[in-house]
Amino acid sequence: MSNRPVRECLKRGEVLRGKRDETVVSAAKRMAEGCSSSILICEQDRLLGIFTERDLLVRVVAAGLEPETTPLGEVMTRDPETIEASAPVIQAIRLMDEGNFRHLPVVATDGVLGVVAWRDLPFEERIEVEPELDQRHRLAERIW
Repeated sequence: MSNRPVRECLKRGEVLRGKRDETVVSAAKRMAEGCSSSILICEQDRLLGIFTERDLLVRVVAAGLEPETTPLGEVMTRDPETIEASAPVIQAIRLMDEGNFRHLPVVATDGVLGVVAWRDLPFEERIEVEPELDQRHRLAERIW
């Protein structure tokens, strides 16, 4: 079993951060410019939430809100799950599967380091944990 840390999956460069009062359209433009599918909403070094492409689609567009006037604080995912930078990638895969999300903020003792997206996770680790996830999904289907 691989012990590669999540830290190794982070893209290099500046972490895209926003504020609660920033508008959705402003954040979306910055996300597009930075080729990023998420933005972290922070106050100093404290993570308040995350806003993703899925949030834009579901919580803004589908809900009929105006992107030009809607602040991120109203449509972000508050207090998102996080993972320690030193945690194994397989733990991130399990956590993302359990929570059904594609973006996971990565933290360390000195604050938020970035976001790991599902597509950033190494294929080898995803294949390694796939039988476990398939079994979990089959069991969940039986329970429902």
